[in-house]
Amino acid sequence: MRKVGCLGGTFDPVHKGHLALAKRVMKAFQLDEIWFIPTKDTPLKDRSCTPFSVRLNMLKIACKPYRKFKVCTIENELPTPSYTIQTVKELKKRYPDVLFHWIVGDDQVAQFSAWKNIDELLDMIQFIAVNRNQVDIQDERLWVMHDVKLKESSTRVRQGYFNDCPKGVRNYILKNEYYLEDVVLAHCSEKRARHVFSMTEVCLALAKKHGVNHHEARMAGMLHDLCKEQNFDEMMNVMNIEYPELLRYSPKIFHSFTAIPWIKENMGYTNQKVLRAIFNHTICHSKSKLSRIVFIADKIDPSRGYDSSSLYETSLRNLEAGYQKVLKERDEYLVKEGEHVQ
Repeated sequence: MRKVGCLGGTFDPVHKGHLALAKRVMKAFQLDEIWFIPTKDTPLKDRSCTPFSVRLNMLKIACKPYRKFKVCTIENELPTPSYTIQTVKELKKRYPDVLFHWIVGDDQVAQFSAWKNIDELLDMIQFIAVNRNQVDIQDERLWVMHDVKLKESSTRVRQGYFNDCPKGVRNYILKNEYYLEDVVLAHCSEKRARHVFSMTEVCLALAKKHGVNHHEARMAGMLHDLCKEQNFDEMMNVMNIEYPELLRYSPKIFHSFTAIPWIKENMGYTNQKVLRAIFNHTICHSKSKLSRIVFIADKIDPSRGYDSSSLYETSLRNLEAGYQKVLKERDEYLVKEGEHVQ
């Protein structure tokens, strides 16, 4: 009989750790294939998932290079809520010539008491428990794989570490702008996040009016303050290494510079127009429409609490006129605060 390991999960999103784990389990327990089974919903999680079709697309991209990795959509065909015992019964019914093994993490083992009909399930199929957290697993019904250390997690990816995913998945996420809200909320305070979301809406309105790419405007808006609340020592370390010539500026604007290496290294995003717009959103030494839109939107964002409607209307009618007015107000503010006019 064919021996198949079933790796279920939300895969929101799938990452390199999932693939490395699948390879190791397949080798250790001499399995013929690994089937990745994305859940339709998650009875034991308190967060809503990215749509099934999106998670499925990412899984297909991740598994494509591996002949022995398959993606199984059975849970999308079963009634909700989705329980593992339903999935296992249907798998055994559809594939009587396959010997299935169910792969779980030690965190899931700790929740077995909440699983539907767990004892019946453990009698129906061999479970393989992956011990990532050095937990003492005593259940003799489980096969255990010890000393599994993986830095990647779907939570970490949703926080902006897109390079933890296979390249194709990372590019799919970036192209379709998935998880951007999660990234902002992971790195910004609630107040800062409100500004980012509000300012991005201004970016998009100005971009639409002035023929600037929608994707680039949204990416620049959503990521412009990613390092605003970065640890000061970390920020200074990046500045000293990457931008020593810019140390003449106020530390208040260093975040617009330090965001660039962070985005490149962790998100794998390299669109130069967007990166330049983020870099320039405080100083704006650029004639790029996108850079000027981001500069304007950051300054006139209505969530800042003052009436910027006149500047907004001017910028909608004439981007250059709006830019010059915002620039003038910015410089007047810097003089008032006794800071260097950029």
